[in-house]
Amino acid sequence: MSNKDDKEADLVPTQSVALSRAGATSLVRRGVQDLLARAEAEQCYKRGLALWDEGQPEEAGECFRRGLLLDSNHAGLQFSLGLACYVEGKPEGDYTEAVMWFRKAAEQGYARAQNALSELYHSGEGVPQDDAEAVIWLRKAAEQGYAHAQSNLGVAYERGTGVQQDYVQAAMWFRKAAEQGNAVAQVALGWRYRSGEGVPQDDAEAVIWWGKAAEQGHAPAECNLGHAYANGIGVTQDHAQAAIWYRKAAERGDANAQNALSELYHSGEGVPQDDAEAVIWFRKAAEQGHVLAECNLGQAYFYGIGVTQDHAQAAIWYRKAAEQGDTEAQFSLGREYIGGWILPEDHAEGVKWYRKAAEQGHALAQSLLGNMYFYGLDVQQDYAEAVFWYRKAAEQGDRDAQYKFGRAYAMGIGVPQDHTQAAVWWRKAAEQGHKVAQRALDVMLSRVQGMEHEGTR
Repeated sequence: MSNKDDKEADLVPTQSVALSRAGATSLVRRGVQDLLARAEAEQCYKRGLALWDEGQPEEAGECFRRGLLLDSNHAGLQFSLGLACYVEGKPEGDYTEAVMWFRKAAEQGYARAQNALSELYHSGEGVPQDDAEAVIWLRKAAEQGYAHAQSNLGVAYERGTGVQQDYVQAAMWFRKAAEQGNAVAQVALGWRYRSGEGVPQDDAEAVIWWGKAAEQGHAPAECNLGHAYANGIGVTQDHAQAAIWYRKAAERGDANAQNALSELYHSGEGVPQDDAEAVIWFRKAAEQGHVLAECNLGQAYFYGIGVTQDHAQAAIWYRKAAEQGDTEAQFSLGREYIGGWILPEDHAEGVKWYRKAAEQGHALAQSLLGNMYFYGLDVQQDYAEAVFWYRKAAEQGDRDAQYKFGRAYAMGIGVPQDHTQAAVWWRKAAEQGHKVAQRALDVMLSRVQGMEHEGTR
């Protein structure tokens, strides 16, 4: 072979070199295909997010599924499909697929998925309820700086859910989230300063954090600021400012703020006195199930304040609050039945509601229940039971109960006769302006003085 032939032979690749080059080409081609697939998966992800924001979760879920066929390890797609599956499964309570996708993303270190998986363990949706496991996943997300998880971890420490209760740790995690602008954590940190648990007590600092959250339009924070101004907590008392912040929160639908704003309209503090306007806001809060507003609306109907007097409507709203355990509503509902305001009249039902209020410490209900047992009104007469309820009301400062409890001692009815104890309780009632108690005490003292005078003759 000539030199020329040798040179030409050098230019012809051997079989192994040819195969190597083909393999490299194949790898390059595969790499390009993978890049294209990942790029297309990313486009599916973005389209899915846009559909989600437009309120089309089913269509968004389909986009996320297509994307995962192209890139099965895309953590954002896994989390988003998990979220779509969670929404889809909610009506039937089937969260199995949501858990699967959240876990896949969480195990890749995706903080939002770790937080979501934590919430499922906390609620027991799709997994056995396990607060300790919930905290494990929360911590993973929180340590990555995910503010929502940091706030949730603060709540876990605050409540002792899945971890030992620790207000210092709670405050620390709330602060981390709050400093990132998380409004929920800002409110929670404010409450830590208000209570002095986990941080030095500082109302002014509490107001600062509530203010940061309020500036973001966070309704509970706005309501808290209203409360601070209404009561001079951390700021100079200013009912006009209170009304401003209450209104902001109330217009966002915050029931606490709606009830508080209505009370300002009723009292005329910070706003022109206007009972009709008060009723408007009471109703908004009551229709959300706010127990104090339900009772307040019942009172408005009972007395005809801001509305036409209507005992049937009063009873409806009293009952709603009473069934939630509100003692004032329970007492008021009992009064409706016993007073004959509700037809058909039902004294037994009235006694039932008086007792519920009395058992929760409502002093007037206790005093009236004492009267019922003392005189045998709608219950079987029972002096011992009467004295039992008089004592409870008297110890809370109810002056009528104090007089009657003293009378029981003076007469030896339901308790052993004891004039010293009678005098003690009559004096307490008299000091509150109970005229009958004062006269009874004067008569007792005059008799004692007369007996002492007789004894010295």
